[in-house]
Amino acid sequence: MNRRPAAHAPAFATRADRPDHRPEVNPYRDAHRLYGPGLVPAEDAPRWRGHWHENFGRSAPIHLELGLGNGHHLAARAAAHPEIDFVGLEIRYKRCVVAAERARAAGAEARVRVVRYSWFSLDDLFAEGELSGIHVYHPDPWERGRQAKHRLIEPGFVLAAARLVAPGGELRLKTDFKGHFDALLAALPGTPWQVMGASLHVARDGAPWPDDIVTGYQAKFNEKALPVYAAWLRRGT
Repeated sequence: MNRRPAAHAPAFATRADRPDHRPEVNPYRDAHRLYGPGLVPAEDAPRWRGHWHENFGRSAPIHLELGLGNGHHLAARAAAHPEIDFVGLEIRYKRCVVAAERARAAGAEARVRVVRYSWFSLDDLFAEGELSGIHVYHPDPWERGRQAKHRLIEPGFVLAAARLVAPGGELRLKTDFKGHFDALLAALPGTPWQVMGASLHVARDGAPWPDDIVTGYQAKFNEKALPVYAAWLRRGT
């Protein structure tokens, strides 16, 4: 995947991780470390690579959600699917804490791990075939041309997802930026991903998967009759 940090620069390193950082500037920095087992700090996360079943204490399918927003989708999906364990990846301290709190409030804390880590370094966290699904909902569009290098949806991500998701697993994308939708489909030739369904306007035509969850963010687009695009992929052998 692109933008992978050098070995001497940890993927989790940000200004807030510097020794001279003042905790009072971001009170959630300490809160996320003290939260408990439901929230995994960046420096602890790589040790679970290949062993997430042990972290959850059971053998169940593991789904990954990239970018959590306010954590509504992660908590709602975990509550609706007790047979699945969920890892949510987010880089912002506050969003990590809020997402973990939502999972606890939904009664799904035992089946959710919120991890503070960069989604551009997934190989640090997961072994080949360790995941059964990846969910990406409304990633930052980085619409300007010079910002395109920051976009998540690009060929490197599609290949990494195929490496980490076991055969029969899935990838779901929902986005308000058509560039992400187009880029995902354009990157599929030569990969093991198969298109199960797609939608150019979820509010009008429905999502391609049967158990869709409408977040508050998506609702804003629905209210304005603006399109939200969705693609559902299945990993072949």
